[in-house]
Amino acid sequence: MLLIRIFRICAITEAVTWIGLLFSMYEKYIADTHSALIHIMGSLHGYAWIAYVLVVFLVRAEYGWSHRMTLLALASSVPPLATVPFERWAYRRLQRSRSVHAPPPPQSVV
Repeated sequence: MLLIRIFRICAITEAVTWIGLLFSMYEKYIADTHSALIHIMGSLHGYAWIAYVLVVFLVRAEYGWSHRMTLLALASSVPPLATVPFERWAYRRLQRSRSVHAPPPPQSVV
């Protein structure tokens, strides 16, 4: 369950750094103000993206994700902010599959 928590954190971090990168790109190319923000946000987003991709493969190995699920996870890292909806969908799907495969609760004898 710790790995899923790390996956969720990576997905949200990747989306937040996307927002920062988009803001810094607006600042540089539209507002025409040149600051170091684009280099900082670009680096942070790059590290967050690499962490997200690595964690996707760890989750795939741990939870037996199919090729399709893995490709969806990786594809969600391309459009801005798409990792958050994917993370929520994948988490709900995992919760449903765990409840279906969970052992029945113990019977109490009174």
